[in-house]
Amino acid sequence: MKESYIKQLIRILQDSEIDTLEISSFWGKSNIKLSKNSGNKSKPVVTATDYVEPNIPDREIDQSPIIENLDHQKNQIENLNTNPTQQKPEISGKIEFITAPLVGTYYSSPKPEDPPFISVGDRVEVGQTICIIEAMKIFNDIDSEISGTIEEILIENGSPVEYGQKIISLRLDD
Repeated sequence: MKESYIKQLIRILQDSEIDTLEISSFWGKSNIKLSKNSGNKSKPVVTATDYVEPNIPDREIDQSPIIENLDHQKNQIENLNTNPTQQKPEISGKIEFITAPLVGTYYSSPKPEDPPFISVGDRVEVGQTICIIEAMKIFNDIDSEISGTIEEILIENGSPVEYGQKIISLRLDD
């Protein structure tokens, strides 16, 4: 690891409110721990063991894109707080949620290359397969217990789900 990289980390630590900075890597076997005592003005303690030199250039880190992104996000939040939200028009029909009957991984189709069982706007009937939840290497078909139109799919393909978690919103038939 380059000495200039370690010196740069020490400068960052000294110039910040942070008391401890730890960088680890499992496969590269890197381990750096920098810490300072805010009551004691001694130099930070640096420890490193069996590390691989990272590919970090010898230059100052440009933080302007990060700061610009934070300013942009702050402006968006301020706009949300100052602008009243528009109300969606009321649509007849009652919304119900289909919940996960078990803990596992949600899949929208039987195979990755196959189309999903359902999409937003699709009409589903009672007993129609709407997704698969994998639990302990067992793929469980989840069938709809109600009929209606899919309003929103609340979970992404391949995401973990909890028992009772809302996964699909459905507008019931009138």
